Parts: sequence; C-alpha cells; structure tokens
Amino acid sequence: MTDVLERLPPEARAAIEVFADPHPPGAVQRARYAGRAVVAVARAWPAGQGGLNAAIDDLINHLKRTAQTTLHQPGINNYLTYLLADGVPADAAAAAELLAQRQRAGEDLMAKAQDTCAQLGADLLKDGDAILVNDFGPSSMHAVVARAARDGKRLHVFATACHTRRAHGVRAAREARVLGHRATVVTDAGVGWVISRGGIRAAFIGADSFLPDGSVLTTNGALAIACLGAHYQMPVYSIYDLWKLLPAWTPGLTELNDLADPDGVPESVEWVKEGLPYLNPLVDLIPGKLFTGAITDVGIIPPARSGEEARRRYGMELRLPVG
Repeated sequence: MTDVLERLPPEARAAIEVFADPHPPGAVQRARYAGRAVVAVARAWPAGQGGLNAAIDDLINHLKRTAQTTLHQPGINNYLTYLLADGVPADAAAAAELLAQRQRAGEDLMAKAQDTCAQLGADLLKDGDAILVNDFGPSSMHAVVARAARDGKRLHVFATACHTRRAHGVRAAREARVLGHRATVVTDAGVGWVISRGGIRAAFIGADSFLPDGSVLTTNGALAIACLGAHYQMPVYSIYDLWKLLPAWTPGLTELNDLADPDGVPESVEWVKEGLPYLNPLVDLIPGKLFTGAITDVGIIPPARSGEEARRRYGMELRLPVG
C-alpha cells in the first residue's frame, strides 16, 4: 500500500489521508473521497504493469482499517461496490476511463439523493416552525435547514449538546444561526422538557445506516428523542439516502459500542481515576416503527419499505459486513 501511495499525485494522497482523521467528514463525503482515490490509483498506474486489481483491493482494505470504522457507515462500502460493479480492466488506461465514468455517475446520484432529501425535509416546514435536531449532518440536518433558509423560511432550531464521542450538536446550532435561523442548544438531559412542552414541529434524525426494516443506526442520544416523540406525538423523521443500507446488526457493532470512549467525554478522565467504568456507545439503534416516516431519495416513505427501495433503486444486495 505504501508503494501505491508514493506513486499518487498529492490530491490523490489527500483523498486517502482524510480517512486517518479521527474526526473525518461525513460518510457521504468520505465515500466521494474513497471513489476518487480508486480512480487516482488507476490513473497513476504504469502502463503495461500488472497488479492493478490487487492494488485497488489493497487500497479499499486500507480505507476500511483507517481511523473511524466503516462498520456503522455502509454507504462508503456500498458506493465502492457500485463503483467496481463492472469490474476493472487489466489495462490501466481503460480502467481509469471506466472508473472515472462510474465515479462521475455515482457522485451525480449521491448529489441528487442529497438534494431530494433536503427539499423533502424543507417542504415539511413553514416559516417560524421549531424543530429538534440531534447532530450536525451535512447531507441531512444541515441540508434541510439550509434548503429551508433558501426557501425563505426562518426556523427555531433546537440542537442537542450531544455529549458523545463523535457528535456535533453544537455545530448544528452554530450553522443554523449562520443561515439566519434562531438556534438554541439543549442539554441531552433537557430534551424531555423541550419535547413535553409541545411546540416542536418535528424532529429530524440522520443516519449512519439503516436496516431493511427501517431501523436506523445513528448518533447516540437519538433513541431517547424518538421514544419521547412517540410518547408525546411529536413527528420524528429519519433522513438518509438509500446508499446507506446495512443488512443487519452484527456482533462487531456491539463490540464497537462497548469500547472505551477515546475522545468524547472530557470528564471521563476523572472517572477513570476513581475506578469508575463508563459507557459512551458510538451509535444508537432506533426501531423503524418509532419514526413518522423516512425521508429518502425516493420520497417520504414508511420506514419498513426502505430496504426494498434500496434494492430496487440501486440494485443493492444484502451482503453482511465483516465483523
């Protein structure tokens, strides 16, 4: 893998190195970077030299092992599967051309999916509405509030503080304010009070992935919002593109959630000194039945239809991830 990296131009190496960031960009952007890195390997491969397929396999395995795991973010792997679905010609020039065409088509599909989800979410809202969000998601929550602002709607965005190992709830509030919305940060413990008072038009919960029945893997803390929403009859929408299909919860995900938290809760240093174990799971698993609907690139649908629609739209098979 090192030899391959050394032969790549700087912009291609940058597309790979972003995966080593402990706080990488969202999964959609990481999928784009991964696809571009694969194309860059093909373009940089010496004419007449064999081994390109093996080099691409090495690259993909390297990306899966680097920094934040892709176990809970199958959209990256699904996108790479799409990119390589037609195989890789042995000739480097032909491979580069085919992969580049596939990459452009894939990025266009992802952009259209994000645009559709953003518009569908914004269309649910009217000027002056209050909404609740649990994290900053560039392709979900931020896209919705940005589209609402573009449409002339000014919202009151309640964003949870998201005291977890990877969430950006405060960033969601900051970005909402930049867009011209009113923004309030609420502690995770205060979510129940905000919801129980009423007045929230809807909660929007993004997803790292979704299961065929519409259950969602997402930022820790979202399960409490979904449960409270169901109890107080507040609409709760999951929002995701159908690239994010995950066939099933795996033992590897349970192990991931039980890992010691490396970078989330600052106070944990003191807890450890006192000999107190603690849990700060990476993801929540929210049953699809708790959602009012799933906002996807094929429309707002019953969550239970999500797996079927992913297979129909992108030809996805239910291949289990490793782990």
